[in-house]
Amino acid sequence: MGHAADAWDQLSRMLADNDVSGVPGLYANDALYLEPYNPPHRGNLLIQAYLKDWLGGKEEIAVDSRRVIVSEDDRQLGVEWTISYTAAGRRWSDLPRASFFEFGEDGLIEYHRDYT
Repeated sequence: MGHAADAWDQLSRMLADNDVSGVPGLYANDALYLEPYNPPHRGNLLIQAYLKDWLGGKEEIAVDSRRVIVSEDDRQLGVEWTISYTAAGRRWSDLPRASFFEFGEDGLIEYHRDYT
């Protein structure tokens, strides 16, 4: 498994553990994170803050990687995945998502786009 897939494994584990303290180590200082319904998030610390807020109130989080596709040069990654969690007394199961990443020469995420 290459670096890009390892980075996804680390990020998905952080989401499942509801602990995004390691996000700044995965993303470049000026990384861009895009997702539906929200303005762009620029910078690893703002991405970390957003993900921490997004996970707030969620418990029993499960992330399931359905398909992981890595480019030959290990600089691009596409992932189909689902997330399940409990929030406000209700279980949300297998919500589909797709994420696309681009990595810099240093191996850090420079671009991350999510689709729901």
